[in-house]
Amino acid sequence: MEQKLQRYGPLGAIFAIVLVLASFATHGRWASTEESAQEIADLYVQNQDRVFMGSWLAVLGGLCFLVFGMSMSHRVRETGQQLLGMIVAGATLIGATGMMIDATLRAALSIQADDMSPEAMKTMHALWDAFFWPMHAGMATLVLAIGLAALGSGLLPKWLGWIGVVAFVAAMIPAPTMFAGIILSLLFMVITSLMMTFKKAATS
Repeated sequence: MEQKLQRYGPLGAIFAIVLVLASFATHGRWASTEESAQEIADLYVQNQDRVFMGSWLAVLGGLCFLVFGMSMSHRVRETGQQLLGMIVAGATLIGATGMMIDATLRAALSIQADDMSPEAMKTMHALWDAFFWPMHAGMATLVLAIGLAALGSGLLPKWLGWIGVVAFVAAMIPAPTMFAGIILSLLFMVITSLMMTFKKAATS
């Protein structure tokens, strides 16, 4: 089992991205914080099941992200880059924890929709709506650390390593550059996932 996790663990990135996108799609219409408290509360009451299912898919996505990050941490440390390997692991934990808390807030909004006051619903919704830095910074730092590891070894092509560095810089600059960085980071993870899996398969 350990060998299979080491070989196929990088594919966790692809599963994580698919599950998170499915989570967004399942959630349905996203309420705006500019809407009234009653409008936000009504939206969650009407879409309780969809919001809860979306939060569950996000949890699964977070677990897949954890598998990807930890497997990449192991691969990086195998190249002798211990500090970068630890940074990959730490960034993974920050990102995965952020995703879990985000999913938990969504689940709470769906479960308690019938029992909370509209004002309380709007407050919790505003907290959830603004809760993106942990998963965002975690993912960006993960991409940066893997990119630097690629530049310092033959783990991945150097051109991909530079993409990781650029993705981090773009992602950590406020919008609209941030969104370009997110897209680039997701692309980086998909390419890394495939390259690491097939590279391992070829050398097994």
